[in-house]
Amino acid sequence: MTLIDELFDIEHEAYRKSPVHSMDGRVKLILCLLGLLVTIVLPYVRIGDQIIPWPQVFALLVTYMLFWCLYLMSGASIRYYLVRLVLIMPFGLFFIILQPFLGNPYYELYHVLFSFPLGITMYWESLIFGLSLFAKFVISLSFIILLSATTTMQGMLEAASRLHIPKLFITVMSLTVRYIFVFALIFQKIQSAFACKCFTWSDRHLPLAYRLRVIGNAAGSLFIRAIDQGERTYVSMCCRGYAADSAMHFSKKPLGFAEWIFLFFGVGYLLLFPALVYMIF
Repeated sequence: MTLIDELFDIEHEAYRKSPVHSMDGRVKLILCLLGLLVTIVLPYVRIGDQIIPWPQVFALLVTYMLFWCLYLMSGASIRYYLVRLVLIMPFGLFFIILQPFLGNPYYELYHVLFSFPLGITMYWESLIFGLSLFAKFVISLSFIILLSATTTMQGMLEAASRLHIPKLFITVMSLTVRYIFVFALIFQKIQSAFACKCFTWSDRHLPLAYRLRVIGNAAGSLFIRAIDQGERTYVSMCCRGYAADSAMHFSKKPLGFAEWIFLFFGVGYLLLFPALVYMIF
């Protein structure tokens, strides 16, 4: 399963029926972004000479618990969560993998865990720090996956607009959402054309230079088609009255009483409980 294949199924989970799915998009957007922000800013605090930063560990667990409560309430598929997590995770792992081999400002004394040739050394303290970054990375991705699993793309745009996000940003994101599927269709057509000609980029029976040239030509063709499509789209928009001050219109919609209660509970939980964990330690 590739990211392109998953793209067409990305909103299947968002059309489920559950208390979380039926909630206003603004509530989910605020809670997920706040959960992501709290996860990122949790400080790396150690107690005395302890190597493991227990306050941060328990604060991350408290934050992660809220994610799982919301995710289980939504009834979304666990497989959906795991697949999305595995597909996105490689984009941030490279920096984390390097951490066990580097120093950091949170320790003065380092203990060697493993020694490799060429003077490469893995430190126990740096490994703990790398695991902390990995936990933050996973929890941050989890809140993003929760938002995408319970809110349609159109719902996110409506929520952002009602939260007074700049109009230009809403317009650009709206066009991006629409034409990313066009890009995926064109990409699949190119893949089908390659398959009809029995060409695969990993075929070692073909010279590497030839494979790179074919892939480069395909990428250049895709780029040129994207420019042409963008020009046609802009001309069509201008013919329909688009101007620099144009914006998408979404009618005003007040939050319900239950949504206000849920929002205050979620925000209070994310701000209060991690702070209490640090105060207790």
